[in-house]
Amino acid sequence: MSEPTGTKEELQQTVSMLEQILEVMPDDLFTLRALYETSLKLELPEKAFDCLKRLDDGARASQNPEIIAFVLNQYASIADEMPEVRKRMERLQELQLVANLTGSSTPAKPTAGRKSGIESEMALAWELFQDEQLSQEEYSNILHDLTEMSSRDVSVPVTVLHILHDRNFSRFERLMTYLCQKSGVPIILLSQFEEREELREVLPLDFISRHGALPFAQVGGDLLLAVLNPQDKALIHHASDLSGRRCHAYLVSPLEYDQRLAQIKKALAP
Repeated sequence: MSEPTGTKEELQQTVSMLEQILEVMPDDLFTLRALYETSLKLELPEKAFDCLKRLDDGARASQNPEIIAFVLNQYASIADEMPEVRKRMERLQELQLVANLTGSSTPAKPTAGRKSGIESEMALAWELFQDEQLSQEEYSNILHDLTEMSSRDVSVPVTVLHILHDRNFSRFERLMTYLCQKSGVPIILLSQFEEREELREVLPLDFISRHGALPFAQVGGDLLLAVLNPQDKALIHHASDLSGRRCHAYLVSPLEYDQRLAQIKKALAP
């Protein structure tokens, strides 16, 4: 697969947007990785190396195995030219070795509240851009909207799918199919399931209003969840913890999600 491309102006716009995000979320590993790779495309080695060192620090603090492997791979490509990275490599390799020997690793700790959801959406946008499902301009627009909307008190989740739908993204249905195939999360039509009274308070109203996951049916003791980010596995685990039930994710359109959320809010209104 070829690398996603963009004009210098678009890349600079993306850098500016990523830097704004990092002012609010300085330790967000996905945004740091995006800034690192965009800086490489702009041929800004010093800026890129600064991002890589910050990624290194963040990876060791969170013990995120994916980011540790990524940083080690990047260090390996510059180790001959920059001997000072060898000590950093050794520290990461020791951490990686301990994780392999114990057969476990500590995942990156999610941040409470709205920030956690936005970080997941940033990660989804970056994955779609890397997979060439979004152009450089589309990716920059999403970053802009996510940043702006997350600072406002909105009544629905702030998600990539909401933004693309609102921007009349021409390849929306194809993107939904792509997300289904990549994540293994099936697509369903939420309109085929009646809104059920017994499910209205299984998860807190604030949770389903701020995060893209709400229950729409149950099978035995398990919950079926309508989701807007099938890559966000941590959200499903969170829903399971809150509900005390096993949860299964199904991808839905943001329009249907908002309609069902409005029905639940109306039913619960005093």
